[in-house]
Amino acid sequence: MKERYPKRTIGMFVIAVLLFIVSASLSRTVAAGQTNQSTEQTTKQTTKQTIHKEATIPTKKNATTKKEGSGTSKSSENSSSTEVAVADWRHPSEKKAYPVLQEGDWVDVSLANQRVKIMRKNRVLYTMICSTGSGGDRRTPTGTYSIQAERGETFFNESSGEGANYWVSWKDHGVYLFHSVPIDASGNYIEEEAEELGQKANSHGCIRLTVADAKWFYEHALYGMQVVVH
Repeated sequence: MKERYPKRTIGMFVIAVLLFIVSASLSRTVAAGQTNQSTEQTTKQTTKQTIHKEATIPTKKNATTKKEGSGTSKSSENSSSTEVAVADWRHPSEKKAYPVLQEGDWVDVSLANQRVKIMRKNRVLYTMICSTGSGGDRRTPTGTYSIQAERGETFFNESSGEGANYWVSWKDHGVYLFHSVPIDASGNYIEEEAEELGQKANSHGCIRLTVADAKWFYEHALYGMQVVVH
């Protein structure tokens, strides 16, 4: 007769098999979890490195910009100010307050750059766009001069067919002037000439300024203030 295993033995065998299956399943789960954790850590590290690398790019750009900005700022005190090249001929040349003038301040006029600078010793206080004489018998004389007593709110020259507002004499007592962009016989500003301010020398020898700059200069230029034209 064939032997039979005791029921108790069979039960223990089934339990052992079940424990083996459960143990194997847990091992696979733990292994998978460790793999996922490792992958997640690697991904975080890679992402962190990528972000850090990209974050250094603006820093380098900022450093370059600051260096270039410093150079521009330094050169603007020693040469023409490019930031006022597109100023509207009706308005102030710079977007800042006009200076409060002191005894000893002087005026630098550059024929090459078509700029008028208000100076305090060697420091530029304010830069204005201008138009000087176009040459020949319409040239602006170079040299060192001074602000004279003559000044007025408006004039018109019949022979040239042009006039201007806010004029201040700096040579020959009413011949060579600082003044606004030109006006016609009706007192209207001649826009086609005004739009060349700061870009082209096209006056009859005087120094043309924006309307706002000319008004400020008329009201605040100090008598005897030195004017250097070069």
